[in-house]
Amino acid sequence: MSIEENKNIVRRYQEIYNSNDLDALGEVVAENLITPKIMPGMPPGLEGAQRVHEITLMGMPDWSTAIDDLIAEGDKVVARITMTGTHTGDFWGMPATGNAVNFTGIYVVRNKDGKIVEHWGEEDGIALMQQLGFMAHP
Repeated sequence: MSIEENKNIVRRYQEIYNSNDLDALGEVVAENLITPKIMPGMPPGLEGAQRVHEITLMGMPDWSTAIDDLIAEGDKVVARITMTGTHTGDFWGMPATGNAVNFTGIYVVRNKDGKIVEHWGEEDGIALMQQLGFMAHP
């Protein structure tokens, strides 16, 4: 696949997440997806990716991720992202605060045969926790 085709897979992946159409995720994510940084206790593969998003939406129903940059080489694509949401429900064990969040992250995917087969993600968890009020600002 071309670099542009690989970028388009990531764009579609993010569109599916932002529309919360998790049944469509299988269009661009392999069933046996490898996610070394998935939340503890989540099932592996596509099922785990769907479950993480469902749990996130329980706490922040307006969760959205914007792609700020896409960089690709070979079969890998890097996305620099900004995530936003409003904490109106239980969010991974943290009771609702009503606070809006806006924080950044980055993820790297490897594509094969038109689907994401590996996903590594890092988010600015400190900024998230500070904005939710669960961690003091320095």
